[in-house]
Amino acid sequence: MKKIRNIVLLFTILLVATMSTSPLMAEELAPHLYKSTMDNGLTVLVKEMPGTRVATVQIWVKAGSVYEDEEEAGITHFIEHMIFKGTETRGPGEIAEAIEGAGGRVNAYTSYENTVYHATLSAEHWEMAFEVLADAVLHSVFDPVELEREKKVVLEEISMRYDRPNIRLFHELMATAYTTHPYRLPVIGNEEAINNFSRDRVLKYINQHYYPQNLTVVIAGDVKSQDVMEKVSAIMGSMPRAERETATLPAEPGQDEARVFTIKADIMQPQMAIAIPISEFDNPDTPALDVLAQIAGHGETSRLYRSIRDEKQLVYGINASAFTPTDPGMFEITAILEGSNMLEALEAALAELFRLKYFSVTNEELKRAKHSLESDFIFNMERVEGQARVIGSFEMMSGDPREDSYVEDIRAVTHEDIMRVARKYFTEKAINVGFLLETDSGFEVDSEEIKKIIARAEDTAIHGESEAMLANTYLSRVHRFELENGIVLLVREDDTVPTVGIRAVFPGGLRAETPVTNGAFSYINELLPKGTRSMTAKEVAEAVADMAGSITGFSGKNTFGIKADFLARFFPKGLKLVKDIIREPAFDPTEAEKIRPELLAQLKQQEDSLSSFAFQVFNRTLFEGHPYGLNSIGTVEAIKSFTPGALKEIYLQHARPADLVLAISGDVKAEETKDLVVSLFGDWQAGQTFSEEEIEEGILPPSFLEKEIIREVIREKEQVHLVIGFLGAKLTDEDRFVLEVLDTILSGQSGRLFLELRDKQSLAYSLSSFSYFGLDTGAFGIYIGTSPEKRELAVSSIWHELKLMREEPVGEEELNRAKNILISQYELAMQTHSSQALELGLNEMYGLGQDFGNKYIQAIREIDAAKVLQVARKYILPEAYVMVAVGAKPAEKTEEPEAGNTEPSSKVDEKSAQQL
Repeated sequence: MKKIRNIVLLFTILLVATMSTSPLMAEELAPHLYKSTMDNGLTVLVKEMPGTRVATVQIWVKAGSVYEDEEEAGITHFIEHMIFKGTETRGPGEIAEAIEGAGGRVNAYTSYENTVYHATLSAEHWEMAFEVLADAVLHSVFDPVELEREKKVVLEEISMRYDRPNIRLFHELMATAYTTHPYRLPVIGNEEAINNFSRDRVLKYINQHYYPQNLTVVIAGDVKSQDVMEKVSAIMGSMPRAERETATLPAEPGQDEARVFTIKADIMQPQMAIAIPISEFDNPDTPALDVLAQIAGHGETSRLYRSIRDEKQLVYGINASAFTPTDPGMFEITAILEGSNMLEALEAALAELFRLKYFSVTNEELKRAKHSLESDFIFNMERVEGQARVIGSFEMMSGDPREDSYVEDIRAVTHEDIMRVARKYFTEKAINVGFLLETDSGFEVDSEEIKKIIARAEDTAIHGESEAMLANTYLSRVHRFELENGIVLLVREDDTVPTVGIRAVFPGGLRAETPVTNGAFSYINELLPKGTRSMTAKEVAEAVADMAGSITGFSGKNTFGIKADFLARFFPKGLKLVKDIIREPAFDPTEAEKIRPELLAQLKQQEDSLSSFAFQVFNRTLFEGHPYGLNSIGTVEAIKSFTPGALKEIYLQHARPADLVLAISGDVKAEETKDLVVSLFGDWQAGQTFSEEEIEEGILPPSFLEKEIIREVIREKEQVHLVIGFLGAKLTDEDRFVLEVLDTILSGQSGRLFLELRDKQSLAYSLSSFSYFGLDTGAFGIYIGTSPEKRELAVSSIWHELKLMREEPVGEEELNRAKNILISQYELAMQTHSSQALELGLNEMYGLGQDFGNKYIQAIREIDAAKVLQVARKYILPEAYVMVAVGAKPAEKTEEPEAGNTEPSSKVDEKSAQQL
């Protein structure tokens, strides 16, 4: 009998084991979209994207700042940092190293309601990426030593954020609009709470929130759903189901009166923000509010832009958006303006909003807004990260990952829906407004005055003008054509997504400027799309919006031109509009005068951003005498002096058919596109011509740095931003590939700077190396933002790392990791039609050839440790470098260390990608 019982028991064990390892079945909710919920409550979402060759792996945790108590403020975000600091089997840095070593990128972010850990890489490595992320999320050790180090890093991040005017304004706006709900508190937390975090408190929070029912795995890309289900089941299926009470968040009470706040700070450019309580995400009103936000404040055709910026000229920029998270959100308006216009702009903006309650929007406005929202969805789907982010967000907020129903709801919004939600939410008592001004501003306002302004705005909306609006060959399948007038046309056929990217590239930009004309191309960049010979700026904006597309100017260090993106069905009309802008630009004086103060405001904002300002000082010093040292925006004097005629003359000097490279990528046919381009551009002949020698005449040869140069700018801020840099390689130099590898060895979460200066020494939240390759010269260096008391140690540590690069060969594993990252990043960057068109255009313009992608990958693969050491010694020169320091005063006065020593030194500001 005992033997029989043992056999039965054995059979039962085998049956249970068989059941537990059976494949996890998934439901196909939509074509290629699969969902399954495991027995333990964990959710798995898969979006199959065959042929993309890349994949993204994301683990979503229902843990955000809204679930924290007062003593836990910021702990969710802190845990997000600590997750990458080591597991039971992987040490600090090894998580990022594993992903980046396969050429991928890994990161995480924390929101009010969720924490998301994500990695994107070649699809062949998705299983490894999932294993690594799952290990980090489930088995982090939270080493006490690492915990104390990371506290310092997060505190640096807090200091960095408080130095940014727009973030400070947003935090105060949320604290004013929400009095009870935890949306009022910053996700990042506060210094007091962070300093008190212990390992026990972290583990307690993990136990409360990191359990299967709170986890969702999202994988999108070139994967098979069944493979994913089996992998997730094997690794996470054994997690025990947890019994937890559902967290109940305090409901925000109804607002019974308008609220106002004023911040005065060390800034140069004032700002204003408005918030009005609205619905949560999973609410029938949300689609209508999203459409309303587009009509009210999205782009140049919006009501706020036309009325407040164009007609009344009260602001330099204005934007509206609908923030609709899981719980009731906010309708938000932000504006950049002068302090003297604050109250007038507030009244005018509210009048525009209130008018939506009483007068119907036009058919054109409604159609345009719907097209724009739908277009955003489609373009977002070009990347695997976009697909995963969308389905993950929809799942977490509504329990259904399908976005199709939302798009259908957007299409169904009516004129009556817009008026209904405007009346429901835009009430006089529901207004929250904040003002950010200079420290010495005399601006003062109280709640009673704000209430009067709101009442006047309501009255204007009802009794004012009754019109709702004034009339209103690395890449495959690339074809190259050369027109008789010299235009080079490049067309890539790719029908995987129905979009088209267009890039019209001319030589010019910063390299073609002088100190007298500095800023001309940034001005042209803004003015060029503002009208043609037959269309006003408003008519151009409307035409673009009606096609749910975009047309903007661009200007870089070596080129300028037009970039445009359209849904494929609008491509012929869109290209014709691009032609009109290029061949018959208006250079309208009225539009020029609207842009002038905006550029001047950008210069003020540049000074407010310590990172941008530090890099501007660095460029000016390093490239002294060469145009690369000029300000990419321009100078106050030049911007004030430019006339439309002068700008047009500069434009015509550089915008010639013989110099145009027109690159088009997307759902098009090459021969049909060529015929269309010939019909639009074939008869274009240049007017006044200039020889290449005349155009190049003003460009001085690159400077040669022969000594150390130190620049310091003291600002009353929390941090000091340091840049240490050297002259680098040209775009066409073979050394540029090696410098990229060297840069990558230092950068990234698994790079030397991050591991040594941030992880081990907690010297900074933000730091990186950088490299730039120009036509005449280049730059290489390191940036760090740190506290003044850590400044000398930060500089000493930077020089220590640079010295190691000069003296010791890099290891094979480290070198391979860097090469994999560069190759993978190049491949990932080529996902969208926009990026493909730009790549085609610039490769042609710079003479790199359409096989540059293949050359680039091959050159990176051939780099060895000896070559890295040789190039490091050639460019990292302790006796010839530039150091810039912008920000807080040094904690105490000491001698600056010698560059080659590992003693303290300092200079530099936060890296600005736009500047480099």
